[in-house]
Amino acid sequence: MTIPGTSQSPIDFCKNEIKFVDCLPSIDFAYPQSTAVTLVNTGSPNEFATIRADVPTGAAHITIGGIRYDLLQFHWHTPSEHEIEGRNTPLEMHLVHRRADGALLVIGVFIEQGHANRAIDPIFRELPEQPGGTHIVPDVHLRGLLPDGRVSFRYSGSLTTPPFTEPVSFIVFANSITLSRRQIDAFRELFEEGNCRKVQPLNGREVLSDADDIFDRD
Repeated sequence: MTIPGTSQSPIDFCKNEIKFVDCLPSIDFAYPQSTAVTLVNTGSPNEFATIRADVPTGAAHITIGGIRYDLLQFHWHTPSEHEIEGRNTPLEMHLVHRRADGALLVIGVFIEQGHANRAIDPIFRELPEQPGGTHIVPDVHLRGLLPDGRVSFRYSGSLTTPPFTEPVSFIVFANSITLSRRQIDAFRELFEEGNCRKVQPLNGREVLSDADDIFDRD
């Protein structure tokens, strides 16, 4: 049986527990205009399963503070795993990166219902429905999966699926992207009971953010 540590993910971003700073190290995205991804159904409707989009080795990466992290895969949870003052969103996307020494960095993107997302449409039209099923999507615009605003929350956490490995660096964008109801429902139909992990205790960890104005929005 897996015994999680004390620096687990996801967490609830509460204003009174965050250290706000003027700016955080920028993220340089080297995401191509077009790349193929391989979709894998890791076991729906299991609560720790998802649809994973595997990215070709070396096809995309980010750089933070001169350190490169290669994009390995991205996947989704419904509803969102992270919360802001107890509020979640219909979906959350995790883009999983790894640097040369094996350390993991995950970028989290909240997904709200709204306009359809053109970048995600070819993926969500071809979601493999059966556990273990796969499908290749040949033309995915990775940058189109990112929000326009790049302010964020940053903390040290864990994988949100077994074995809940620590440490994992998390960067969760405060700004969301939108999907249409049809796009959201396409994923939710595979995970009718959801596939998110509940929020975990902060246990004194430091959360840094340059997104103080997010708490002033309606």
